[in-house]
Amino acid sequence: MISNLLISTLLSLRAHKLRVFLTMIGIIIGIASVVTISTLGEGMKKQVMSATSAMNTDVVKLHYTMEDESASGMMSYEEPDYSFSRVDMKKVRDIEGIASIYPQYGDGMMGDNLTMELDYFGAKASLMVTSNKGQNKIKYGRDFDDRDINKDVIVLNHDTFDTSLKMDDPGELIGKAVSIHGYMYKVIGILEPFDYEALDNSEAMSLDWNTVSSSFVSRSSYNKLATSKSISGINFKLKEDADKQKVIAQAVKVLTENHPDVKGIFKENDQEQKNQKQMEDAIGGMTMFLMAVTAISLLVGGIGVMNIMYVSVTERKREIGIRRAIGAKPRMILMQFLLEAAFITLLGGLIGVGLGYLLSTIVGRFVDIVPVMTPTIFAISTVVSILTGVIFGIIPAISASRMDPIKAIYN
Repeated sequence: MISNLLISTLLSLRAHKLRVFLTMIGIIIGIASVVTISTLGEGMKKQVMSATSAMNTDVVKLHYTMEDESASGMMSYEEPDYSFSRVDMKKVRDIEGIASIYPQYGDGMMGDNLTMELDYFGAKASLMVTSNKGQNKIKYGRDFDDRDINKDVIVLNHDTFDTSLKMDDPGELIGKAVSIHGYMYKVIGILEPFDYEALDNSEAMSLDWNTVSSSFVSRSSYNKLATSKSISGINFKLKEDADKQKVIAQAVKVLTENHPDVKGIFKENDQEQKNQKQMEDAIGGMTMFLMAVTAISLLVGGIGVMNIMYVSVTERKREIGIRRAIGAKPRMILMQFLLEAAFITLLGGLIGVGLGYLLSTIVGRFVDIVPVMTPTIFAISTVVSILTGVIFGIIPAISASRMDPIKAIYN
């Protein structure tokens, strides 16, 4: 019985190929729009997740706050006058599971960068200073080498000259001494200008912007400059086999016991992870909104299906009447017309999925997003296509199944 229904449905669709295709256009456009938006949205989320995974997930940042967000539901604020001590650093360092530890100076949003003022014969510039991270791209002078481990030398960021010093030839500063926070530093190199325009979206999200904006000194020089700054947080790197939550709990316990009179609490500073989560949620919300808007075209496509099914029922009254007269039950007539509507929207949906992914790939090349087609997107698009046919085809199908056989034959 089912096989007969399928054969009858396919023969009916084949007999009206042009009409079926024109009916599918609305479904194709609707599904293609939804798939384009959803695959681009998944691509953006994947880029955000890639940027998150590129962060040091084994690095824990502890800070002191006056409000416990989890307990009160309020935002956490760092107490501006509070600072950790070297004793705190030593006690936390002794906790099992910690591989290395280093202080967080000044504003936590600046990473381990120190905001300093450079003075060169009265020409002043504000710059961010951090310890050298490795090999640098040098435009003038040279990079750090073994000779500079314990020397007061600096590699300046090129932006310093563009924004503050206004020197016609920055290379003239190579080998000269500049004053930074009262200390004299010899300029050994100047970084290449950073090409911001060359970044794509994924690179921009995973980039350490503090490092990009920094000038570099040796670790010993950095420690000397940092002595004037308060320790606003304690950062430590975990060993490979360490239990992160257990280590954090022990560190919080040590700090709390060391400062029994504090009014606030010690906790992990997970603001970066929260920012990433908020970004993912924002992308997801925006994607859902755009999908809802584009899904309106599915409504238009569904109305087109309903219209063409009514036309089909009217044209095939005599066929319906004869089938009823020779014993076909109303539910068989209902099932045939529902199958026809579902087949039309299913074929339109499959074409729409392919077209939508093609469009998202083309758009992605212009906006630096690689679209991602997930099994969920494919499955939902297919199911929505079939449901559209069933929902909008149900009324014409019911109308066909309730026809009086005698009237259907002779009208």
